[in-house]
Amino acid sequence: MNLEELIMASIAEFLDVEVHKETENLDLSSKIEIVQKRIEDKIKNGPNPELNMPNPSKGYEYEMFFSSNPNDLIKIDGWIPIQTNKLGDKEKINQYIEIGLLRKIEPVFV
Repeated sequence: MNLEELIMASIAEFLDVEVHKETENLDLSSKIEIVQKRIEDKIKNGPNPELNMPNPSKGYEYEMFFSSNPNDLIKIDGWIPIQTNKLGDKEKINQYIEIGLLRKIEPVFV
């Protein structure tokens, strides 16, 4: 699952959670948790699970926070993997983490 597929699958899952009778009245954080679990399950059950998740060996040691533009039809705020070599000044990584722009990707073992 490439990044575009991951984003589209996340949007579809969020919309499903948003309109489903059993989950429509949950708060946003609960809905996001449900979507995250569903996406994790899809990735784990994909044809090549080891290829679907970014990992430090592929240059994805950190995730960067992104936010939708005000005019976007669907608002998505979340985290996207970023290659460490694209962060520029390595000295500023801790500063970026402190202000919430970056976070370290934690490996998920199942």
